Amino acid sequence: MDTLRILMLLSLFLQTILAIFGRRRKCFTGFWLRSVVWLAYLSADLVATLSLGILVRSQTNSANPNMIPVFWAPILLLHLGGPETITAYSLADNELWLRRLVELVIQAGVASYVLFKLWSKDTIIFVAIPIFVSGIIKYGERIWAFRLATLEDFSIRREYISSSSRSAYEVRIVREARLLFKAFQKLSTNFLVFDFDQTKTYELVSKKTAEEAFQLIEIELGFLYDRIYSKVTEISWLRVILHSITCLSSISALVFFSIMTTRKNVYSKKDTMISYLLLVGAVLLDCYSITVLLLSDWAVIWFTSSKLVGDFLYRINCLSPLLSFCREQKRWSRSMGQHNLTSAQSNKPLNELRKQYFAGKWNIHSRVDVDEVLKELIFKQVKDKRSRYDPDTIDFLTLLKLLEERGNNALQRYDCFDKLGWSVTHVEFSQSLLIWHVATLVCYIDDSQNNSFAKERNCVMSSRSLSDYMLYLLVYRPTMLAIKLSGTGYAETTTHLGRLLRRNTLDELHALFLKELLPDPPAMLNKIKLTDAGGMSALLDGCVLAMSLQTLDGCPNEKKWEMISEVWVEMLMYAASHCGWKQHADALARGGELLTHVCLLMSHLGLSKPCRPEVSKQYLADQSKRLDDLSERQWVYEIPLA
Repeated sequence: MDTLRILMLLSLFLQTILAIFGRRRKCFTGFWLRSVVWLAYLSADLVATLSLGILVRSQTNSANPNMIPVFWAPILLLHLGGPETITAYSLADNELWLRRLVELVIQAGVASYVLFKLWSKDTIIFVAIPIFVSGIIKYGERIWAFRLATLEDFSIRREYISSSSRSAYEVRIVREARLLFKAFQKLSTNFLVFDFDQTKTYELVSKKTAEEAFQLIEIELGFLYDRIYSKVTEISWLRVILHSITCLSSISALVFFSIMTTRKNVYSKKDTMISYLLLVGAVLLDCYSITVLLLSDWAVIWFTSSKLVGDFLYRINCLSPLLSFCREQKRWSRSMGQHNLTSAQSNKPLNELRKQYFAGKWNIHSRVDVDEVLKELIFKQVKDKRSRYDPDTIDFLTLLKLLEERGNNALQRYDCFDKLGWSVTHVEFSQSLLIWHVATLVCYIDDSQNNSFAKERNCVMSSRSLSDYMLYLLVYRPTMLAIKLSGTGYAETTTHLGRLLRRNTLDELHALFLKELLPDPPAMLNKIKLTDAGGMSALLDGCVLAMSLQTLDGCPNEKKWEMISEVWVEMLMYAASHCGWKQHADALARGGELLTHVCLLMSHLGLSKPCRPEVSKQYLADQSKRLDDLSERQWVYEIPLA
């Protein structure tokens, strides 16, 4: 029976790990955190099911005076229900809700069998029955969470923001984010379907500052994460009652067990100690789940929805210094991965396995914060693109053309399209991305030698961070860019660069451009061309683009970097609008991606590819006329003879 005791403690430990760390993965990108949660998620149900099977077999020998406590079976059912903070590890887990329902019937039947076998032991019934009821509720709630994540309709209702005293900034921003979340129906496919006219979301988002708009998107994606991956969803009185029942059941079971062991303890000291740990653990996990729910954004919505108790509950939940400190302020990682050609040459992974499957500290050069300057730059360009599209006067095809821009508009704005347009129109997207990445790197190395060059200028920092971020997506998240054979151009470019350098040091890369390319561009470009064996490398075109950027007439250095930063934002918007929503939903469980926030921001401002084109008034008038013409005709029906 030592095996069973170890498994029971292991099951409790796994539940604790999932409860504490299950929800934190939406805010952290660390490899070790995701690995621990993944391992615990896969092991938790297996360990609980295996323990339940061993427990059933052990109860066949009822003559054993030191039998295992029978209420361990309902406790295992409670563990199978899982914690509040995580139900699904990946998006695909939600599709298995029918299998989970069958498992509930089987596991509940097994636990009921154990209780029936020892029904005459009335001293333990008062401990087992409350835990059994709590386990059924928790398991049922988990299945409902699975089912809810696969529903096509997210129960959309109209909601209006109150202008009373409760409309403090925190409550207002959360309720507005909830309104945006209710605007779309379905994310189970690669399309984003809106329930009502996007002009309403446009009016709401376009009036915000960049920081406020991104905060709205952050909270909204937090709602989506909770809906897909956890039980922390919309609060209702029914949920409050069920949580109260589960918590009181765990507490009552602990109290009854304490009374029972005080009067007469039929179990061994080892089993008694383990039983106390399991019951105390159940009580603490229930209390933790309730705390997480009450400190979530869903609680703000629920507390402020009642005119009678809203003010009082809001003050307690949101304005209390202690609870305000405990409330989650960070709903995603707020950072973006960085990767560049220099890191590919100087920071090689230990082996190809790590490079392919563990995109962590071994491969990513660094992570940088998504700061306010970058948000302002993105928000400004998204609104600029939206200003060039009026759904009432411009047809849907024009919108599609706008979404296909990946640097065209920025180059035209600075009168550089004729000279540089080939880099964004004559090559496919992944190759264009690599070309501009190389050009950005070369321009930065060249300008850095100028004492008057301000490296910390906003447009320079934004250009470099976006350049490295887009390359990170190309290398480690190619499915988010919807690119076929995305690794070919990158592999050719890195191989070409390594062949040119012959040794993999960062200093030699800088020396290459400073000592050979910049003083004599034609000679070095010919050398680069001769060493390009496969013809897929972007190194030559990138250097050519860089030399063109460095020799632009009438374009000062500051304007050049502003143009480069705007080109990268356009590429970011292009990638965001072409990424499927399944990929965006998967990214939420990895700490989130800036690409997802940009995509949802564009969608709310009316720049989404799947949105339906408006039907022109002329078409409707012609349709009515055709119907009138048909109604004026006299129709004669001929009945065929048998």
